[in-house]
Amino acid sequence: MVAIITGDLINSRTIGADIWMQKLKNELKEWGEDGKDWEIYRGDSFQVRIKAPTQVLYVALLLKSAIKSIAPLDIRMGLGIGNENYSTDRLLENYGSAYIYSGEVFEELHKQQHIMFRSDSEELNQEINLLLRLGLTIMDNWSVNSARMVYLAFKNPIKNQTELGVMENISQNSVSARLTRANYDEIKALLDYFSDRIAKFMS
Repeated sequence: MVAIITGDLINSRTIGADIWMQKLKNELKEWGEDGKDWEIYRGDSFQVRIKAPTQVLYVALLLKSAIKSIAPLDIRMGLGIGNENYSTDRLLENYGSAYIYSGEVFEELHKQQHIMFRSDSEELNQEINLLLRLGLTIMDNWSVNSARMVYLAFKNPIKNQTELGVMENISQNSVSARLTRANYDEIKALLDYFSDRIAKFMS
């Protein structure tokens, strides 16, 4: 089984691509090879394959925090977990239920929910999408500073708040305040639950 994220940027036309394109590419590069494991197409749309499905929500939230660090941008993503029945050297030519689910749920996204999930278990889909809907009431309202701090905390899990503060030239108290406003502990709990739930689903 694999996981596929299909997404696009919100408000990308309001600012120059030179401001966000390299940031998006840098994040996608972490998960494989350009063209084979991820692709950017139609300007601000993208698809990426995550070989460990338990990580797909982590990758999605990493992308969201990275993009929301650039005002006024946000991101929409359809997450699909399933099979990969046909693969080539170009991701967009691959086929399987993971690709179908990701594309289908991406097309069903609406203004009220920017991230949705689909697998071949309707019970799991309902559960995860309810949790995402609740979590997004927090994440969609991250400020630029909150998103940036969540992003740094995700990327540097072994650094403490003082060390994160040095990276941003702010105090430990400011780091703590930003993470608290972002409800970072609750988002981490959501990620941990999702990872455990998907592991059980796959076993």
